[in-house]
Amino acid sequence: MKPDEIEQARLDFIRTGWGVCMTFAAVAETAISMGHREHAERTIASAEKGYSDTLRYFSQAKGMTAEVDKELQAKFKQVRERLDGIHVSDIVHALRP
Repeated sequence: MKPDEIEQARLDFIRTGWGVCMTFAAVAETAISMGHREHAERTIASAEKGYSDTLRYFSQAKGMTAEVDKELQAKFKQVRERLDGIHVSDIVHALRP
């Protein structure tokens, strides 16, 4: 692969990682609403790991345009806010009668 192809593959991977994190967040929210605390906690942990790993790949990306950098920064902010919005207290609240 050429360097440009490698960087494009990295950006595609980052975008896919973002989507997976958002999916995990949605699954965790659903698990919370259904009272499945352990499932929600595991899913949140997976989302957090995915976020961390994807952010690491983002920090290694090279040659991004300002537009792509801005797009990905916004996506990371969106994931972080979504994950921060899911709290264990939400899980406890969902389990109360």
